[in-house]
Amino acid sequence: MVESLEALQSRLLETTSVELKWQALRDFYGRMGADQINYGIIDTFVSDRFTAPVRFLSTMDPTWLDYYGEKRLDIHDPHVEFVRQGNLVPYVWGESVLGRLDHREQREAVAQTVEAGLRSQLSVTLPDPLGGGQPVGGLTIGSSLAERDYFNAIRGHEAIMIVAGLLFHHHCIGEIRRSHVGAKPLSARERDCMALLAQGLRVTRIAEKLRLSEATVELHLHRARRKLGAATTAQAVARALMFGDIAS
Repeated sequence: MVESLEALQSRLLETTSVELKWQALRDFYGRMGADQINYGIIDTFVSDRFTAPVRFLSTMDPTWLDYYGEKRLDIHDPHVEFVRQGNLVPYVWGESVLGRLDHREQREAVAQTVEAGLRSQLSVTLPDPLGGGQPVGGLTIGSSLAERDYFNAIRGHEAIMIVAGLLFHHHCIGEIRRSHVGAKPLSARERDCMALLAQGLRVTRIAEKLRLSEATVELHLHRARRKLGAATTAQAVARALMFGDIAS
């Protein structure tokens, strides 16, 4: 199993494609009986974390995912609520718990998810890569198997499964969030200028450090803002950090 985790890390590093990284994670979990996998990010570009929709990478039926989004089942989904409230502890859940949910809307949302194929799961909350205290999403490592069968299959492997999900999150969250707003990657010079700007340097000092003219620095910063879809310089810096174009 450790070798498999190392192999997953190699596959995640050998490609820049989120789709191929996602396939690597699916393959890793599939060997342990997980066939209902959802990687969901709260789209705070749209609204605040308590009302924003969830954007998914998923192995579940796309028709079901469209229905889930259109009906805004995330508003009543207790697993999403767990993330919205800032909880960080992984947990397991099975369909036998369905009747214990407090609210009818929660029971209905989860019952429809079970009917769509997700009967049991190991859930992992996904941290903010910039170090914020609130999770930015959640990973459901689930199965269409009955909970007893699935939990028996993954018993003793839970920690490695959690690490695998966090590895994927670390390698992909920047590009995934970039795709949410249609932002483009920055050039090397644009990254250099943005990184120094993020450190608090003014254009004159950036030009001196990079041995460029101030006009050239201004041009690089303008292009960076445009590629990032940012209305202001502050927003451009925040997005460059969020998308992994520059480091904090």
